[in-house]
Amino acid sequence: MKKLLFPIIAMFFAMHISAQYDPSAINYGLVAIKSFGFTNEVGLGARMEYAPNCYTTYMGEYNRLFSIGADEEVEGYNELALGVNLILFNWYPTTITAGMGYVGNDSSVFEDIEDDAFIAFRTGNFNHGAQIKLRALHQISIPVHIFAELNIKSLGRRYDTFLIGFSYDFEAR
Repeated sequence: MKKLLFPIIAMFFAMHISAQYDPSAINYGLVAIKSFGFTNEVGLGARMEYAPNCYTTYMGEYNRLFSIGADEEVEGYNELALGVNLILFNWYPTTITAGMGYVGNDSSVFEDIEDDAFIAFRTGNFNHGAQIKLRALHQISIPVHIFAELNIKSLGRRYDTFLIGFSYDFEAR
């Protein structure tokens, strides 16, 4: 009996301490963004995350990037992204996740650099590509998580971003 009880208890604890979020959690978050494209380009964003289980998180996000204090006018643009993240490492309450997904924006600068982009194309005024996400997520309290995230985009280095933000689960127990 002891031989059977120990693995069951170990699996129970492993399932509960290795989660990004609770199963079926829906989190809402805000982010501050720094673009690698231009020195003065920053942004703000909002996101929604859904975790159907403890290991997978689906994300939808909207970001607005703009320049501040620039001598020359740098065009701002809107960005939409959809993706999925999975756990790489977990040291509770900190979790390292990685994922990939779709990214699209309405930047007119992309038209000039489209030939240098890796996996990207343009339809009308909208640019489409892929992105890889690497995120460090830390649980501050039951409903609040803070995170730092690096997004590498196939649209070109000009669109790569670093984000710092928080997410909140209104239904947390």
